[in-house]
Amino acid sequence: MIKSKFVTSIIVFSILMVITSIIKTQTRLVEKNINSYKNKISVLSNNLHEIQLDYHYLSSPKILERQINQFSDEIYITMDYSKIYLSLDDFLEEKFKTTKNFENEKEIK
Repeated sequence: MIKSKFVTSIIVFSILMVITSIIKTQTRLVEKNINSYKNKISVLSNNLHEIQLDYHYLSSPKILERQINQFSDEIYITMDYSKIYLSLDDFLEEKFKTTKNFENEKEIK
């Protein structure tokens, strides 16, 4: 009876040790993957920051004007902010107002 309890406890202990070892190994693999992905994300984030910086620098009006003057024969004229529309809806709304005013002028004459 005592031997059977001892053998049973040894077997249970051994099974638990094996399971613990397997879980620990799997956890290490998952941690390595997580660290690998963190490094990749860090590199991509760094690249994104550099790309955004390049974009903002290269698309600034002064830089664009200088490049156009340097590489093109066309004359560069700046546009008033009032002529820049933020969306197509704003443009169409303004166009509709202009058309409506023009039609009213015809009726008055």
